[in-house]
Amino acid sequence: MVRRGSRAGNRARFDSKDALLAGGAEVRALRYQRASQDKKEQGKSVGDQGKINLAEITKRSWTDAGSFTDNHRSASRHATREREQFELLIERIRSGKGDVLVIWEISRRERDLAVYVKIRDMCTEVGLNFWLVGGVLFDLRDKNDRMMLGFQAVQAEWLADSIRDNVLRGVVGAAEAGRPHGKVTYGYRRIYDQRTKALVRQEPDTEIRTAVAADGTVTEYSHAGVVRDNFTKVAAGVPLITIEDELNAKGIPSPQGSTWRRGIIRKHVMNPAYIGKRVFRGEVIGDGIWPALVDEDLYWACVRLLEDPSRTTTRAGRAVHLLSYIVRCGVCGSPVSSHQVSRHGWEGRVYSCLRRRCAAVKAEFLDEYVQRVVVAWLSLPETGEMLSALSGGDEQAAHARAEAARLRAELEDWRKLGEEGEVSAIAYARAEKGLSAQIAEHEARAQEAGIPPVLRGMIGEHAARKWAELGDEVAVKREIIRTVADIKLLQAGKGTRQPFGAHRLEWAWRFGPEVEENAA
Repeated sequence: MVRRGSRAGNRARFDSKDALLAGGAEVRALRYQRASQDKKEQGKSVGDQGKINLAEITKRSWTDAGSFTDNHRSASRHATREREQFELLIERIRSGKGDVLVIWEISRRERDLAVYVKIRDMCTEVGLNFWLVGGVLFDLRDKNDRMMLGFQAVQAEWLADSIRDNVLRGVVGAAEAGRPHGKVTYGYRRIYDQRTKALVRQEPDTEIRTAVAADGTVTEYSHAGVVRDNFTKVAAGVPLITIEDELNAKGIPSPQGSTWRRGIIRKHVMNPAYIGKRVFRGEVIGDGIWPALVDEDLYWACVRLLEDPSRTTTRAGRAVHLLSYIVRCGVCGSPVSSHQVSRHGWEGRVYSCLRRRCAAVKAEFLDEYVQRVVVAWLSLPETGEMLSALSGGDEQAAHARAEAARLRAELEDWRKLGEEGEVSAIAYARAEKGLSAQIAEHEARAQEAGIPPVLRGMIGEHAARKWAELGDEVAVKREIIRTVADIKLLQAGKGTRQPFGAHRLEWAWRFGPEVEENAA
């Protein structure tokens, strides 16, 4: 018997399962399909679920009143991604535009028990009393049917929790053992046992590939070689945007198979995996089982350079002018920029305050003067002596990294003792806290020590020749200037006819000996 009602969206109400099954086209069926990522492809795809659900509806001559599909979405309480279609389904149910919910299995709808209860009660409240689950019809008003659905919901939540626990246990175990996890880091490849499919090793990917530029130029490269080149260039002061342009110009694809971006290069150069370190949840937890692609000195030099706060005051663009966004205004602190002007019969390029035009100077004057002073500083014997002292800093950095490694090994010994019950949880917690603090201290010391890589090879009596050899390498010159000095441009003063010189600049050396700008 079919009984019509006016509430709940004028839904046709059915008194029993028999009435629903006899309702034919009067019955409005809502179907839902969902699947998490299934790398082994062992579960039903959303396409398969949709076909099965539609077949169940067609077999009973019901009306297909709406199909809702969420692909690669979890239904557990640990899910991190929203299920947009599921929310639309809930709105449709709440509006009263359905008589039966059709799903393949209870886990396809909800693995969170609390949410299952909430939706079940909502369906009962609005009059959607029937669920067709895997071809079996349930009536939410029947206590036995509710019990069976409840069992399925509890089982689905237990299964979701078990899967998550097993995955986390495997990830943590792999991390502690130094094994790689997830996608292969660009520059490496993984070798698997052909029979067992178990990981044998992770090694540098030195396979030679070819890239073709837009002009037809062919370049041979390897993924490992690209990584090493990126580190070398960053340490030498080459801007990320320049490295990006060079890789894209050669036609070398990014790890995603598309064009390179600065963010990708920066992420690579900041990744401890390239010095053979295992990272878990954003922290280095020990050595990996794979070899390093670059040495630690080069890695930390790049990290120091990219994390230098002074870089945030410079423009993240393709620098073509020597001092734009490096020199700052001595009045308001804004960076100076370069632009072309034409006034009083003179036409040329000037540097001026970006914000208020507080101070300005002809670009050729500032470029020539700053380069002359910097080269004079690089040529000083005292500078060489200062860098010799910094060489001790490199040794200190190596010592600090070695000490951090020793402390990590000691922490691992404590962890094993804790697992075996040889020490109490309180003793382990105290040891872990103290050792972790010492490890962080030594890693910070290692990061701060060492010679600025962009200055290596530029110091001594040959400094002028080395600077001249840089030629049009504006990016490297900019990095050297930024590394050694803080420079501010001062106002000329009204009516001043004095030639450009030290009086127009506020100059502070970042380290090393002072040099008299006038002596340059």
